[in-house]
Amino acid sequence: MRKIKTAAALTAAAMLLAGCGEKNEKPTEVVHNTMTGETTSAPAETTTAGELKKYIITCAEIAEKTLADHKDDIPNTMEVTDDVMLTDVLGYDMSLADDYCVYMQMISTDLFEFTLIRAQSRNGNLITQMLEKRRDDLREKAAFYPQQVAAADAAIVGSINDVYYLICSEKAEDIEKRVMFYVLRN
Repeated sequence: MRKIKTAAALTAAAMLLAGCGEKNEKPTEVVHNTMTGETTSAPAETTTAGELKKYIITCAEIAEKTLADHKDDIPNTMEVTDDVMLTDVLGYDMSLADDYCVYMQMISTDLFEFTLIRAQSRNGNLITQMLEKRRDDLREKAAFYPQQVAAADAAIVGSINDVYYLICSEKAEDIEKRVMFYVLRN
């Protein structure tokens, strides 16, 4: 009889060690605190595939990161947020955009403009035409001093994925590389 009780106790212990018996629905995470030397465990958090959403970097984030990377190459800038300025002065129709960000130089003899527009579906060609018109206006109506003419001549209109841009700067090609980096990295 004693052997049966011992065998039953050993079987129960083996089942507990092997994970049989009560089922733990959530996996546990063991954390070791190196400061206190304490070890604790808690249910681990899990995420299902349905909860994950692709993060899309905004035009403002791309612009802020790019401008920070080139702070020594560009004049002091300001973000243009006024609808009248965007439509009447710059000639932009932002109803074509899902997201946008426009920066230009503050009062300066420099010429700098940086526009990023995330196109609504099927509006890419219209946005490209709009940005090309703005680039031409910069070349014809805004470039008077030699450094302004150089910036206007170096101006780039382009796109990567659904982000369209106008970069008016003598360093336009370098700035364009950073824009591409941030869009593609996303």
